[in-house]
Amino acid sequence: MKSPKLIPDRFYLGVDIGGTKIQASLVGESGTILGRQRQSTPRTGGPEQVLAMLETVIADVLVPANLLPGDLTAIGVAVPGVVEPKSGYVVVTPNMSLTGVSIGAHLESRFHVPVAIGNDGNLGTYGEAWLGSARKAKSALGIWVGTGIGAGLVQKGKLWRGAREAAGEIGHIVMQMGGPKCGCGNLGCLEALASRTAIERDIRAGLQAGRKSMLTELSGGDLSVIRSGSIRKALKAGDALVTEILHRASETLGYACLTVRHLVDPSVIVLGGGLMEACSGYMMPIIENLVGSDRLPGAREGGHVLLSALGDDAVVLGAVALARQHVGRSPFKKRYRVKPAYPQITRFGSGEIVVSKKTYDRDICISVSGKVKMRNKDGARRQEDQAHTIGPKELEDVCRGGPAVLFIGCPRADGVTLTEPAQRFLSQRSIRCEILPAGQLIDGYNKSKSRKAALIHVTC
Repeated sequence: MKSPKLIPDRFYLGVDIGGTKIQASLVGESGTILGRQRQSTPRTGGPEQVLAMLETVIADVLVPANLLPGDLTAIGVAVPGVVEPKSGYVVVTPNMSLTGVSIGAHLESRFHVPVAIGNDGNLGTYGEAWLGSARKAKSALGIWVGTGIGAGLVQKGKLWRGAREAAGEIGHIVMQMGGPKCGCGNLGCLEALASRTAIERDIRAGLQAGRKSMLTELSGGDLSVIRSGSIRKALKAGDALVTEILHRASETLGYACLTVRHLVDPSVIVLGGGLMEACSGYMMPIIENLVGSDRLPGAREGGHVLLSALGDDAVVLGAVALARQHVGRSPFKKRYRVKPAYPQITRFGSGEIVVSKKTYDRDICISVSGKVKMRNKDGARRQEDQAHTIGPKELEDVCRGGPAVLFIGCPRADGVTLTEPAQRFLSQRSIRCEILPAGQLIDGYNKSKSRKAALIHVTC
């Protein structure tokens, strides 16, 4: 039996073509993600294989919502390389076989809806400026560390793309004269020193030189691709080779942030991408310390380094923002801003809470999209030894989607505590936190007009 057709005001599709995966997300006009599909990016063959997989992912994400391509207002597509936005033509993609392909025209002829194409680094930053860590910043530069390294600059809701559509290619600034060859053909680029591809290369070189690493076991002996998750596990276990290489890459990224600060002086620098998502706990302190040691003063506060609040969704949401702009409905224009529909809390006390007329007698979470689900209390207890202590791991789930404010409720104001790593998690993503007792929570959550989430302890 088919699901009933969803009926928000408008539907958009955001697509992120990455070196590892192709992700398509069905998104409402408020930025609420209604569905996701992802597939591995073909690593062999030509552009035909990538385009075929792209079409498959787009078609697949519409099926669960019982939608047709004609139900979409527009599609936004992010490509890792230099693109010509007006024609939808890919000028160059250093790490995949899409150079010279007119993706925009191809998808418009296939799905018969308007298609907007942009650079993935630009669009990741655009997403963060719309709904993420840079939502309150006048200017933001995002640096995206994954298979390669991309970047983007947004000022007052507008992308700065440069005279040649090549602005923001920070991955290809030269950080080491005569250094390793980059995918773009130059030597010593940031991408050739600190991307996951560069880290994989250095790990393999270390192993070939006789160094030992648990990655050999984690990968089952196949080190042709080393995932960010495996690198995180090795870091956590104190793997000497991985730690040494990640430390060097983190320092390189820190110096790149200093370069950005001195050259562009944005309000915030946002770091994201698969490697940063997986290893930020190790990498961010190194980067923050380097940026914090800057001896060149500014006239006022600014230039802070933050982490992406949207994670894997930053690029697809930026693609949707571009698609909205393409059809004349930019989310940065006040008249086109749309807020998610949030439930109302009507009662909280005596061991229960009522949300949208439904009663819960256990702890709950309310997501950025307004969905209510039961809190994993046992999981929280395993992570932090007690259920009323909140750590960063739990916040990763509660804050998915990038709320501007997180409400934490408990019958008593002193019944919940945030660990220091949890507080750092929130501050690094520019998420305000309000811990409120029952009566104040109802008023605070219901009246808040911000993009919000809630973690509510029904009993303390």
